[in-house]
Amino acid sequence: MPEHHRFTKDTRNDLAPAVWHDIVFDRREDGATDVRALAEEGLYDLSVGVTLMGIAPGTEVQVRAVEFDANGDPLSERPAGGEVHATGRGRFAYSWKGAVPPGGRVGVRVVQFGQTDAHLVCAEADVFTWSS
Repeated sequence: MPEHHRFTKDTRNDLAPAVWHDIVFDRREDGATDVRALAEEGLYDLSVGVTLMGIAPGTEVQVRAVEFDANGDPLSERPAGGEVHATGRGRFAYSWKGAVPPGGRVGVRVVQFGQTDAHLVCAEADVFTWSS
């Protein structure tokens, strides 16, 4: 039987153009704070949604899962889901399924390709995990 965890982020972060930014979630449903690991060792099924403001019309935004090894180094940057935005504020969703190696973790990154900084204003994630 899988475990389920829900993560939320309400603090604002500025996102410089064309730079991948790690999303650090403010809290997990059990009260944990400053959360980078959405899943640890084992299988996972991740769904994440982010809200950005201050993006110019026509700007592409991409979101992707990243699996890290036990040392915290990126092991596998999963394919990105990308969308082009039209109105200055956008909501973007992404999902991925995978496996985290022993001692590793999975996180989420976002990038925007506008000419100026955009602002990540909130995010949420639901993750199902199965231990190996």
